[in-house]
Amino acid sequence: MKAYSIYEASKKLTTSPNRLRKWEKELRDILYIPRSKNGSRFYTDKEISLLLEAKNLYDKKLPKKEVKEQLTLILQPKPKKQEEKEEMIQETSETSFELVEEIKPVPTALTPSVTEQNIKMLLHSLETYKQDFLQEVKEEIRTGLQGEVLNHIKEEIKAGQAQSAITISTTIERKNEELKDEFRDNIDELTDVIHSNAHQSHTEYEDIRSTIKKLSKISKAERKTYSKQWTTTASSSKEIKSMIEHLSKSNAEINKSMEQLHQNDQSIKADLLKEREQLRKEIREREQSFQDLVQSFRDTAVAIEKKKQWWKVWQS
Repeated sequence: MKAYSIYEASKKLTTSPNRLRKWEKELRDILYIPRSKNGSRFYTDKEISLLLEAKNLYDKKLPKKEVKEQLTLILQPKPKKQEEKEEMIQETSETSFELVEEIKPVPTALTPSVTEQNIKMLLHSLETYKQDFLQEVKEEIRTGLQGEVLNHIKEEIKAGQAQSAITISTTIERKNEELKDEFRDNIDELTDVIHSNAHQSHTEYEDIRSTIKKLSKISKAERKTYSKQWTTTASSSKEIKSMIEHLSKSNAEINKSMEQLHQNDQSIKADLLKEREQLRKEIREREQSFQDLVQSFRDTAVAIEKKKQWWKVWQS
């Protein structure tokens, strides 16, 4: 028989290991999970099938008491009388269904008295008889089962007192082991939490301490910087005042120089305009004399041409 660890069983049942432990505690009177020599849980196919039934019942949001009752009925072997009664119910239902299936509408030409309404009434009466019969059988099964369960409990109480004592002792031992395991797990978890909290507190204390040191160093440096800045600002203010006075004097001198330059510029512009007018007059006079010279050359050339043409008449 194959055995599974708690993690393998949780994967097969599609749930968590914590939930399996919780079910084990809630169903400890019904469900017993075997353990190895070192105390670790292991699950066989029997426990996994029972846990699957418990999971389905819990998924239906049934109360814990009803889940225990359902699992007890699943684990309890069925009495022979109950099996016979269930077989009788099944045979009765099958017989009634066969009778209903065998009833077919007869042609109206052969039996004109049988109509569709009569067939419906017959079917309804058969269905009513079937339901009543099933209800009576269920009541008999329930009462018989209760009586058998009570008798079985009485016999177990009479004949199994020693076994009950052994069972109680084993149950107590199992509960003690479970409490020890739970206490051990809780102590381990608490130790881990305390250790992690202590480590975290120590690291936080060291961080706070280093932060305070850094802040103290920064405050000292800032004080020195502020004092230096104060002295520098005082000396700078004096230098700025003297610089402003010097700049005001320089500005006045620059304004005077600008006025002088402006006056010089105006006089230079006037002189340049006069020289330009004088040059224009000279250029015009020279151009006029040049035009007169060109005109005189033209007149001379025309006179020479006329003399040449007069001699040509005699040559011809």
